[in-house]
Amino acid sequence: MIHIKKYLIPILYTICVVIIGALLSSILYYFNITSDKINNILLYLISIIAIFIGSIFFSKQLKYKGIINGLLYFMICFIIMAFFCLTIFKVDFKLNNLIYYLIILIFSILGGIIGKNLKEQNDDI
Repeated sequence: MIHIKKYLIPILYTICVVIIGALLSSILYYFNITSDKINNILLYLISIIAIFIGSIFFSKQLKYKGIINGLLYFMICFIIMAFFCLTIFKVDFKLNNLIYYLIILIFSILGGIIGKNLKEQNDDI
């Protein structure tokens, strides 16, 4: 049960950030504060920030290197996102999606490195 917490809590952080961000973006779009393009950019930024935050918390809890933690967290999120995109939303896999997943991979690795460094700083104190 303890090992499940290590993986589940960072994913819950990611899901919470996505839900809150999507809600705020929807409210801004509903009241015509943002346009279609700005709303799409906001949604992409929200998902990137959510993966980044989740990767930070994920990396703080594991003892592997930050790059490996970031890759592992990305693979978990990629499998979940690909499953939903292909089965539920029926989205075709295009070059734009590949670029989006590469950007998410980069931010997941950065979050893993930062989370590992934050853990080491807290361990030193």
